[in-house]
Amino acid sequence: MNDVYDTIETVAEGIKTNLINKEDKKSITLLYAFSSTGKTRISRILSDEENNDNICFNSFITDLFVWDNENFVINIPKDCWIVKFINEQGIENQIKDNFRELVTSKVEPRFELNEGKIKFDIPTGDNNVETGIKISKGEESLFIWSVFYTILTIVIEELNMSKDNRSTDVFNNLQYVIIDDPISSIDDSKIVTMALQLIEAINSSKSNLKFFITTHLALFYNVIYSNYRKSKDFNSIVLTKKDNQFYLTNQSKDTPFGYHLTLKQEIERAIENDDIRKYHYNLFRNLIEKTSNFLGYKEWTNCIAGNRKTEFIKKINLYSHSRLIDWEYKQLPEEDKELFKEVYNSFKKEYKWEE
Repeated sequence: MNDVYDTIETVAEGIKTNLINKEDKKSITLLYAFSSTGKTRISRILSDEENNDNICFNSFITDLFVWDNENFVINIPKDCWIVKFINEQGIENQIKDNFRELVTSKVEPRFELNEGKIKFDIPTGDNNVETGIKISKGEESLFIWSVFYTILTIVIEELNMSKDNRSTDVFNNLQYVIIDDPISSIDDSKIVTMALQLIEAINSSKSNLKFFITTHLALFYNVIYSNYRKSKDFNSIVLTKKDNQFYLTNQSKDTPFGYHLTLKQEIERAIENDDIRKYHYNLFRNLIEKTSNFLGYKEWTNCIAGNRKTEFIKKINLYSHSRLIDWEYKQLPEEDKELFKEVYNSFKKEYKWEE
C-alpha cells in the first residue's frame, strides 16, 4: 500500500477495504501516525458501525471513567455496557489480577458498580486495609486498560468456541477489535507490559477477528512490530499528512525507532549543554534518513523542515563527508550551532518527535 487520500474518511475506508477485510481470516494491522494526524478519527470511523460488529478501545471508552479528585473515586455510568458486562460475567477478580500485573504498588480496585463507583484500597497487613486511596494518573490509565483487556480476553475465549458452546451470543457478529493508543501517563516498563498483554490476547485468538491497532508512541509500536513483522497475517502502515493530503505507506523495513531514540537524546543533550560538534551533524543526518525511510520519502532531504533547508543541506553534507578527523570533536562556529538548533527544532515540531 502506498496511497494518497483527500480526507480522513477515505483513509479509513481504504484501510478497511484493502487491509482489514482483505481475507476471511485473522489479521493484525498496526498503524503508526504522529499525534494530530487523524488516527483517533480513523478508529472512531471504523468503530461507528450500526451492526455492532466491533469492540473498540479509544477515548470514548476512557471518557466513561471519570476521576473524582475530592472523593478519590472513579465514577462510571451505571447503565453503560461495561458495567453491565462486568456484572453479568462477574469478572471483578480478573480485572484486579490484570491490574496487579501492571502496577508495582499494592493498590487494589474495589467495585461498587451499583453506585457507579470504583474505589481503591491498599492492604496494610493483619487483614487491615487503607481505604479511599488517591491513585496517580498513570494508575488510572492502567486500570481502564485492565478493564478493557479483561473484557477482550473473555470475548476472544467466547469466539474461540463454537456458537453452541458459548455462554453468550452478544459477540457472535463481532469482526473487529480496534485499539487506539492505549497509552497515557505511564512509564516505559508499563508500556512494554501492556503491549505484551495485547500480543498474548491476539495470539490466543483462533477465530477470524481483525485486530486494528493505532499508536503515536515509538516504544509501543516497536514491541508490536517486532513481534509480528514476519507474520503473513500482519500489516504495518504509516499515516502521514502533508499539504492537506493523507499518505498511507507500507512499513516493510525495520522500524527507525529503537536506538534512534538514543540519537535524539544525545543531540538534545548537546543542545542543552551548548556542546554541539561536527559529529552531531552526522547523528542528526542518521535520524533524518531513518525517519525519511520510515515515512516513505524518496529523498532524506524531504524530511528537513524550516526556512533554511538549502543552507543546512550544504552544511550537513560538508560535515558528513569531511575527512578531517581533527574536526570531529572541535566546537563548531556559533552560526553553525544556531543553524543546527533551528533545523533540529523545526524537525521535531514537524514530525512530532517531541511526543
